[in-house]
Amino acid sequence: MRRTAITTTALCALTLPAVAEDTIGSAAAIEKDVQGLSSGRSMRLSKGDEVYFDEVLTTGAASRGKFVFSDRTDLQMGPSSRVKLDSFVYAGGAGATFNAAKGAFRFVSAPGEHKPYDVRTPTATIGVRGTNYGVRVSSGRTDAVLYAGAIEVCDASGAQCRVLDKPCTTVTVTPNHVSEPKKVGKKDWSFDNTCKGAPPPSDHGSNPPPGEPAPPPPPGGEAPSFNWGGPTIGFTAGSVVGNSSFADPVPLNGAAFAGGLKIGYMLPIWANIVVGFETDAQFRSSIGGSSNGEGSVSGSRPGYIGTARLKFGYAFDRILVYGTGGLAYGHIIAPKRYAGFNVVGAGYSTGASLDHAFLPGWSVGGGVSYALTQNISVNAEYLYIKLQHHYPAYTSSAAPGAFPVGDHSGMHGIRFGVNFGFSPGDLARLIR
Repeated sequence: MRRTAITTTALCALTLPAVAEDTIGSAAAIEKDVQGLSSGRSMRLSKGDEVYFDEVLTTGAASRGKFVFSDRTDLQMGPSSRVKLDSFVYAGGAGATFNAAKGAFRFVSAPGEHKPYDVRTPTATIGVRGTNYGVRVSSGRTDAVLYAGAIEVCDASGAQCRVLDKPCTTVTVTPNHVSEPKKVGKKDWSFDNTCKGAPPPSDHGSNPPPGEPAPPPPPGGEAPSFNWGGPTIGFTAGSVVGNSSFADPVPLNGAAFAGGLKIGYMLPIWANIVVGFETDAQFRSSIGGSSNGEGSVSGSRPGYIGTARLKFGYAFDRILVYGTGGLAYGHIIAPKRYAGFNVVGAGYSTGASLDHAFLPGWSVGGGVSYALTQNISVNAEYLYIKLQHHYPAYTSSAAPGAFPVGDHSGMHGIRFGVNFGFSPGDLARLIR
């Protein structure tokens, strides 16, 4: 069983009210990659694993799951779906709340006396009492299909509502509109083949036998959503262009190669919104120098640069567009040699660098990622890095000793990367 080895701290926490570890059901069937996120821990689920109050369940591409709850209500999840199990309180006649962020779902309430429960999406609220129906959540849209019983479907504000009380009827909710109920047609979405040739079910009549995965949806039935959540590791390579200046100033604006490794973690927080963290470390080759009326400078020394950044993105199925910003660090961009007037003293002098400082800074940028498979994605990214202002030491032909010379280190970067995503469960299996 999942999560049976609990620390002393976790056991003590179970004595507190309204804990997130209250068991509310279990997984009846799991197909491929189904994850559960509870109390900050993400685990890959298997058949028989418990699920908890306030847990977030997600399915990968071509993955499905079926869950049976304490009152015998069951939930089937289609591929690339995400739902949060909120407000599961069965005592005193209270019901439950499912927060469905994206994907395709089928809900079947328990036989006999039914407790009320709600399903909430970014655009709709569906009130339920004793019924069997399906829901699909995609960008700015919720589709609901009734198989048995009755449901009330409202927009997020509750201003517009429709009642479905006839089997095989459907309604669509967008931010500004709730459609009129209609019979499910050949081109309309349904979680499975029910209402498209098969007779409508009564309560649990259309469910697969216990322990078997939910049947695949018909063509076009999957929600067009991709799960961007989880840890990643990858590599990146590209070009940086100097945005630096030396002394009076003479610019260092040549191009250089930069490449290295990166690791990160992305978390879908609601509907198509994804947040995360990424850190990278890269080798940078020498950035070329230049000359102007004040003097001339050689290229910089090679060095290392890195960042630790937050990411905030919006997913369009397999495409993720994001902005990013945070800390940076690296070797300064300063010339190895210089020649010119007013660098050290008022006259003409030449000199050579004596240090190669490694300094903090900041970074900001944005990019786009594309998922090739459930575990592999590629991305293109622009990043600007600015390091702390510094006065590196130089020798000078004008006088003996070491002299500090002002230097501003910045760079524009365009880079491309390949990312490999994995779940904590995948990592645990590799370690074992």
